[in-house]
Amino acid sequence: MSELHGVETIELTQGTVAVTTIRTAVIGLAGTAPDAATGTVAALQTGSALLDSLLVFSAKKAGVVGNKYSVTAAAAILDPADSKEIMPAIKYVDGVLDITLGIDDKGEVTTTAAEVMTLVNALADSDITAAVTGEATGIVLPFSEALAGGTDEPYPLNVPVVVAGGISQAKKLGATGSLPAALADIFDQEGALVVIVRAEADEKEETQRANIIAAVAALQDSKSITTYQPRILIAPDFSDDGAVAKQLETTANKLRGVAYVDSASMATAQDVVLRRSMFGARVELLRPHVAQAATTGEIIYRPYSACAAGLRARIDRENGWWWSKSNQEIMNILGVEQVDSFELNDPNCVANLLNMDNVSTIIRYDGFRHWGNRLCTTDPQLRFESVRRSADVIEDSIEQTMMLYIDRPLDKQVADDIIGTINSYMRKLKGLGAIFGGKAWLDEELNTAETIAAGVLYIDYDFGPKSPLEHLVMRVKINNTYAVVEMVTK
Repeated sequence: MSELHGVETIELTQGTVAVTTIRTAVIGLAGTAPDAATGTVAALQTGSALLDSLLVFSAKKAGVVGNKYSVTAAAAILDPADSKEIMPAIKYVDGVLDITLGIDDKGEVTTTAAEVMTLVNALADSDITAAVTGEATGIVLPFSEALAGGTDEPYPLNVPVVVAGGISQAKKLGATGSLPAALADIFDQEGALVVIVRAEADEKEETQRANIIAAVAALQDSKSITTYQPRILIAPDFSDDGAVAKQLETTANKLRGVAYVDSASMATAQDVVLRRSMFGARVELLRPHVAQAATTGEIIYRPYSACAAGLRARIDRENGWWWSKSNQEIMNILGVEQVDSFELNDPNCVANLLNMDNVSTIIRYDGFRHWGNRLCTTDPQLRFESVRRSADVIEDSIEQTMMLYIDRPLDKQVADDIIGTINSYMRKLKGLGAIFGGKAWLDEELNTAETIAAGVLYIDYDFGPKSPLEHLVMRVKINNTYAVVEMVTK
């Protein structure tokens, strides 16, 4: 260190940092919208219709990229030493269409709009086309302008796009297909943040299935494209298909999310329970279809998954991600396609039998309520969706924070900082009521001289999640002592 007669300040980067909890209520939605708006091509109009020289230059492909293109037309330069007619010429380099207008032996421009159009459209490597009106025999005057008005397709196929806050944000999806209705169902429950992937609509069942599967898989790219990672995955109108449902499960596993899978319309309770065995710890199987009023006033039945996803987002905001969505009211539904009998104290009612087989349903009790806590797994604690999501939230939040420590010198200081950071986060979550507690520590057995020399550090931590109160046992007995006490009390 250089010598100094004075004060030097050095900013230190050691110490603990705050763990930021990930966004938990991001919904990933795959579906169709055949009437979705398309992008527009950038264009440039020059010349005059009255002079029969009107030219319209357009980008070959829609999108804002066309706004970078330009067209320049300049008259050829007459050589005084060799005065003769010069023919028009054209070239295209890096988005610039450069037109040399032909002249006669006096230097007057002779190139017509029709000739320019022919030259432009004959260029094989150009991104710009030209069109005329009428005979286009008018002479083209020199100009230099850029194309404008190009817009990207708002919902390109198989590309994640964010829709946030309300259905008005999705008007460009049109009114047909599964996406507009699903978004309306979600926003009936909560103004959620939704990442949608539009699949191409197709009348052929096999092709449509393949398109939806590809759209669901594309949700895995959401964080890279939109910065948002979906945690609640749905494909209403399609997830009753086994192949689509399995792709939802696969994507949920990769994103540390939960897939809400619909049952077929009018499927029996037995059919739904049999289907449950197809899935594992990141799928919640939903039995009902819900009644809603269509824009025509007709009562229709729709898959429940979009409403369930919106409900989950609402509970995350109102109560916290550690709360179950079971026994919470569902907004704006008129009924269910098939009623599952329910009595709060009857273990043999259909709603309870479904729940015990890890299938969720809807009950009517002071309104319509989601009824069911479980995912399609037999693990006694991780079968609860709220516990599974709590683990995901804690693990992902800590992992993302650990990025700050990666590639720092591996020593006691960095180990202590990591442990302190995790323990501070656990205390915060306990204070929120999200967990019972948790702590981190250095694993003494795994951390050896060899592993440390190899740049590997093992940190262990645990936490106590809160399971939902699913089974409340009330023990009661008759006690006649109260009568005796009353009789003898003066």
